[in-house]
Amino acid sequence: MGNRLWVGGNRGWYYRISQTMDEGKWQTETQATPKQVLALIASPRTLGNCETFAKEISRHIPEPHALKLLRLTSLKIRPCRACYGCVMGNPCPEEDDMQFLLGELAGADAVILSSPVYYLGANAMIKSVCDRGFLFFSILEKTYGKPIILLNFFGIPERIGMAPQMLETFAMFLGMSVKVSLSIQAALPGEALMNEKNLALAHRLGQTLFSSGSIKPERGCPFCTSQIIRIAEKDFICTVCHGSFAINADGSFIKMKDGGIIGPPEHMLHHREWLCGMKKKFQENKKKIIQTIAGYKNDGDWIKPPEKT
Repeated sequence: MGNRLWVGGNRGWYYRISQTMDEGKWQTETQATPKQVLALIASPRTLGNCETFAKEISRHIPEPHALKLLRLTSLKIRPCRACYGCVMGNPCPEEDDMQFLLGELAGADAVILSSPVYYLGANAMIKSVCDRGFLFFSILEKTYGKPIILLNFFGIPERIGMAPQMLETFAMFLGMSVKVSLSIQAALPGEALMNEKNLALAHRLGQTLFSSGSIKPERGCPFCTSQIIRIAEKDFICTVCHGSFAINADGSFIKMKDGGIIGPPEHMLHHREWLCGMKKKFQENKKKIIQTIAGYKNDGDWIKPPEKT
């Protein structure tokens, strides 16, 4: 005979306290409930590199966990209407799969986001999700600080383009802790797992996901470690966190100015306050705005694809 009780623990953990009778004495054991790892697969290919590599990482996560997989390309995510309704506290008028995705992100303990590189960028579905990013404000306090692994898979050597930036932007605006952002050369299905080096890498990533450590690039933005930068007149600007930095004579990076984007939830929510201010500004200047743009209404001819019969 026995008795079980669920009690709350630190950092979202819950413990099952099991009591059993053994030779007339109560024995108490505790067991942590499995963590929820959400793998977002931004590829339509079944058992492709994005999917199988995420599963290989899961096999090496030492903590008890359940792996949930979501194929982003199967979701219906409509374009943002730019109505600012959600910013003002109203429901989003688009009734699609965005709320489902937000719920899964909010409920996950960790995320693995993997995408193929298409024409020097990430899969377009990631951009579609980010375009609806105003909705991130509603779950920011639940996603902030949670670990995430970012993976890009490319085919032609060195043809990575700006794909990592899109994944890093996704993670940043959810306030997640990037454990690693990697680009892995692999084009054929399963190719990423066909060499020992990548298998060892997957093992390391699994060990890292819930650990206190992270894997940083040798060179990258001194604020957020992104390697996708813009060249300004006198310095360099990170395209993710927008921090600016210079390079001294020995090649090391010198921080110039923080980009002001990354911070705790209360800091990141200043973005929403700014958007609310812009909505108010629009309302105050609506008459002048209409007068300015109305004259352009009938310029040009809009074209549409033929209707399907």
